[in-house]
Amino acid sequence: MHAISDKQGKRHRRTLMLLTQLIPLAVPALGHAATLTTIATFNGANGLSPFAGLTIDSAGNLFGTTIWGGAANKGTVFEVAKGSGGYSLSTIATFDGTNGSYSRAVLFADSAGNLFGTTNSGGAHDYGTVFELVKGSGGYTLSTLATFDGTNGISPNSALIADSAGNLFGTTNSFGPGGAGTVFELVKSSGGYSISTLAAFSSNSGGNPVAGVIADNAGNLFGTTAGIGATDAGTVFELVKGSSGYTLTTLATFNGTNGAAPYGSLMADSAGNLFGTTYNGGANDKGIVFELAKGSGGYVLSTLATFNGTNGANPAANLIADSAGNLFGTTWAGGANNLGTVFELIKGSGGYTLSTLAAFNGTYGANAFGSLVADSAGNIFGTTVNGVASGVYQITGSGFVTAGATQAVPEPAGLCLFGLSLVLLAGLHRSRAAKRLVDAERLDD
Repeated sequence: MHAISDKQGKRHRRTLMLLTQLIPLAVPALGHAATLTTIATFNGANGLSPFAGLTIDSAGNLFGTTIWGGAANKGTVFEVAKGSGGYSLSTIATFDGTNGSYSRAVLFADSAGNLFGTTNSGGAHDYGTVFELVKGSGGYTLSTLATFDGTNGISPNSALIADSAGNLFGTTNSFGPGGAGTVFELVKSSGGYSISTLAAFSSNSGGNPVAGVIADNAGNLFGTTAGIGATDAGTVFELVKGSSGYTLTTLATFNGTNGAAPYGSLMADSAGNLFGTTYNGGANDKGIVFELAKGSGGYVLSTLATFNGTNGANPAANLIADSAGNLFGTTWAGGANNLGTVFELIKGSGGYTLSTLAAFNGTYGANAFGSLVADSAGNIFGTTVNGVASGVYQITGSGFVTAGATQAVPEPAGLCLFGLSLVLLAGLHRSRAAKRLVDAERLDD
């Protein structure tokens, strides 16, 4: 159920426990005048292996989760605080199983700075939780908002979004009425939150969503499923909001040639065009970047970039966009050292050109599963799961254009249901639909 074996954990902890005194490394990156720097590392006691990306506030402080580490080795919530002398890492919550375990999704923050997230396991039934970290003068207080029991889904790996009433929306990876995951809503009331299933996936409709959902101004929800369905390669779906509920419809189906296994959330532009990545598929079976262009007759799927190993391989996260329409993302593998990359798709009049901003080499991290965030100065931040300096990195001089940017730079108050959210992140559940990813992770190397 927990997906991480004791053997894998022991091997990985032995490597990471040596890192306490590691000095962050500045490494030249490719393209632009970019420089990659490690700003925080994990050592087991303060967490281990951040699969999810980060949330950034208006002061430039970063927040995230680790799937392992902490007092119970069931993961942590951390802050990388920005100060005049640099960044400092601190643990703001520890999971112990009872209150959840193995969080793999990016955090969502409301306007008061309270943090919301999901855990893959733990809780009353060991099927996962939705939690809140309430911000107070003395720190954060962890509370469980909901637990999953199988009938309403299990293993939520997705980030959450919220509407103006404070209702929360996300996905579960498996089980539920159709056996293949759900889209859920946590309805907020004076007495707390209650789970409602908005859609249930089955072998006929696509299934096992890893990513969360985004929403348009009408409250329609959009997301991806990682497998099952007609081709077992994943889908892009829409939940159309009506007066009596939501109607599930498939916008696109992947078949391998046009991509396979979309693990990341979608991103949308102001015209309603959808963008995303697939972990596998494409000409080299190493993943693609795709666009679903919105037209009067529906959506048209096209490939914007194909990975070949040299330029990266196996993108697992969603994209972010700058104000010029350039797209930025990460790959799990490939690049100069086959340990993953940070890439840019530069938008031009004739399409997009793929460029590598950084190639991980293990010394300063390896294998980026989480997505990126950017600050108001155009600096980019992300996480790496493996490597000697697994942790949080910064890329300066990336070329990320912030002039006029609105949604491309997320802050704690940023995500609302009624507005297309550009920067949601996805976690990982090693389910039947995610089996392809298990072989690639090499966590016990």
